[in-house]
Amino acid sequence: MNKEQYLAKKKLAQVEFDNIQRRKTCLKCRRTIDACLCESIVEIETNTMFVLLMHPMEAKKEKVGTGRLTNASLENSKVIMGIDFTDDPEVNALINDSNNLCFAMYPGKSAINISEEKFSYDKKKKLVIFIIDATWPCAKKMMKLSENLLELPRICFTPTERSRFDIKHQPMDFCLSTIESVHYFLSALEEQGIEKLSGKHDSLLKTLEALVHYQLECENDPNRQTYRRNSFTPFEKRRKSAKWNTRSLFVD
Repeated sequence: MNKEQYLAKKKLAQVEFDNIQRRKTCLKCRRTIDACLCESIVEIETNTMFVLLMHPMEAKKEKVGTGRLTNASLENSKVIMGIDFTDDPEVNALINDSNNLCFAMYPGKSAINISEEKFSYDKKKKLVIFIIDATWPCAKKMMKLSENLLELPRICFTPTERSRFDIKHQPMDFCLSTIESVHYFLSALEEQGIEKLSGKHDSLLKTLEALVHYQLECENDPNRQTYRRNSFTPFEKRRKSAKWNTRSLFVD
């Protein structure tokens, strides 16, 4: 094949590629139309602003990422993508705004546990909660690199049950997905009278259940490309990684 034939073939292949009908994506939940979960999403209005700091790899998880679903559910929320937020203009603008009171939702010895103690703050200011949306190892790296996040006071909660995100393996029993973390955090805020949601935030768990149900259906359907025989391992039969017995999940 000479150069002219090669270029002609390449051009034809490009035309065929451009003519392929792309799968349409829902602009709200960021999933393909056939996998859209918007019917399960309830928009929740909160006084608290949630800022989801999303790792680039997490942003690519259109099928099983819960950060986008969390953002779609919370009216007072936004997504900022990156790894090192030290010089991020959006993050620093929020932190430096004197009208805001900013916290990082992240465990630590100095963290305020609102499940166990009274959380009091200046109600004249807007409560802004930064949440790292990434795997636990990636979240640890993001915290290490982001000097501005390390300087923020931390806030956390005590989970009351293990993660319902059954299609994902968590390193420890208390590790939750982003959408679950926001749910339990809002529950704690509601118990303390900081938020008045009347249980509306329970829809976050229902959205997660819809996601898990859909993915399991896809994996168990032999007519789908995503079919993987015996791919799902029940929680009780999973092997826990021994490395987390000696390695810390957090930056403290």
